[in-house]
Amino acid sequence: MAHSENTTRSRLLTFVGAVGALLIFALLLLIAYIPNRPAAVDAEINAARKAKAAEAIAQGKAKLNGYAVIDADQQLVRIPIERAMLVTVENYQKAAEN
Repeated sequence: MAHSENTTRSRLLTFVGAVGALLIFALLLLIAYIPNRPAAVDAEINAARKAKAAEAIAQGKAKLNGYAVIDADQQLVRIPIERAMLVTVENYQKAAEN
């Protein structure tokens, strides 16, 4: 019986020691490496890409949600997508009634 208690206690201490070692490693990593991490080599490129992406997203949203004259001669305009969907549904409903 004493041998099984020692084995169980030994396994528990081994587990606690391993978890403690991992926690100490994580703490050292947090204290030493993360605050002193060097800047990414391509940080400027990433910033430029993010700026271009934000600009493209803003232009896309403006096209989806705004009004614009595409071709005045052909009377072609851009309307917000929500309004276009409503007009399309209304047109289909009118066509179905006729």
